[in-house]
Amino acid sequence: MILFETTTSVFQLLWDIALFLFITRLSFYYFILSYLSSLFITYLRLSRLQPINHLTQPQAELITLPIWLLLSTLFARYLIVWYEIPRVAGFRLAIGVVAGVFLIVAELVGGVVMWERGWRVWIWETDVMAAVLGIGVLVAFMLMPWLLMGVERKRNGEEEEEEETRHGHEKKSVVRAVPSVARSEKDAETRKSV
Repeated sequence: MILFETTTSVFQLLWDIALFLFITRLSFYYFILSYLSSLFITYLRLSRLQPINHLTQPQAELITLPIWLLLSTLFARYLIVWYEIPRVAGFRLAIGVVAGVFLIVAELVGGVVMWERGWRVWIWETDVMAAVLGIGVLVAFMLMPWLLMGVERKRNGEEEEEEETRHGHEKKSVVRAVPSVARSEKDAETRKSV
């Protein structure tokens, strides 16, 4: 029984909305993990690294930028593995770019707040070289999900130029591809695996 008549464009639109929300959610997770780690690194830099070692602001930034980039790389890899993000370049670039936009907006909001509180000297104390390296690290942050495709192992039979994902059920019927599992069966399987 057909409840309503529609075209494939409606389903395409719904799929695009779902994909947009999925990319936005993953990008936000990538951003928030990296941003919170940068706040923690900044706290350590300002409270421990600079006063103890008598470093200037630019010197301390040059020490902490690689640490933040390493942590961002680990967070990107964690998200790729945890959410099983497919090896599709456009998809991963979208996640990185949206996360980069989140990061830029957060930095701009933080700069405006610091400007309003009267910390103008601290903002302008940034060295040109440290700022250029910061922009380079930001670009690396945006490209990181895509760059990690180069170090991931390819599955057996996966082609170099594959543009779409495969789920292994192309020739199966829906009933065979998506088995129905009762709650009691799922609980039993969960107990068995634990």
